[in-house]
Amino acid sequence: MATEVVLVVGVRGGVGASTLAALAARRCAARARSRAQGGTVALVDLHPVGGGVEVLLGLERAEGVRWPDLRDARGTVTGTDLEGLLPRWHHVEVLSADRRGGPPGEAALSAVWPALLERCSTVVADVPPAALVADGAGERWASAAAQVVLVTSQDVAGVAAGLTVRPRLGLTAAHLVLRRRRHARVSPLEAAHVLDLPVLALLPTDRGVADAVDRGLGPVVGARSGLARAVDRVTRGTVGG
Repeated sequence: MATEVVLVVGVRGGVGASTLAALAARRCAARARSRAQGGTVALVDLHPVGGGVEVLLGLERAEGVRWPDLRDARGTVTGTDLEGLLPRWHHVEVLSADRRGGPPGEAALSAVWPALLERCSTVVADVPPAALVADGAGERWASAAAQVVLVTSQDVAGVAAGLTVRPRLGLTAAHLVLRRRRHARVSPLEAAHVLDLPVLALLPTDRGVADAVDRGLGPVVGARSGLARAVDRVTRGTVGG
């Protein structure tokens, strides 16, 4: 069975794209375990700067390989080569940036990415918009049959930011997720029409998430919360099930 790949692309800062990617990966792993399907789920951070997804998840002290450790990877890397190397968060293998930096150059990324696809049944990648048009990116995403979740805010600025990225999504199936804004002048239907993308979900603000992250637990949501329901809609809309 082909690996299912979901690219979560936040076109504006602060809209919750990294949190959505992490929760989506965790939901996919839990669903696979509940169905006794096996398979490995990976969360991959492709942002070039910042503390990395590992800070969001509270994995800074967890043992395992980060992107800077793979900067010299070349040629053929197999899925078996990655076995046991990556830190885990709730049954999700995590390949993240850290304080040393983000993903390595194109040669190393081209060596490691196929190994992730070989090893994993599902790969959820937290992707900056620039990564969609980097050298080799089009072939990489197309060969992985990747689906894109474009995350932006429910306002004029958010839709405008989405328009700068929308033309780059021609090679992939794409969906829209909006960070809900109270008293928004832009309705979900208007955003969907302007960006020509179906809306999968509206992300509510969940104050408990920030508190859990600050305590080093990673994003934690109640099973019946609005955010949990939104994550479930996203995973059902992009990953088989």
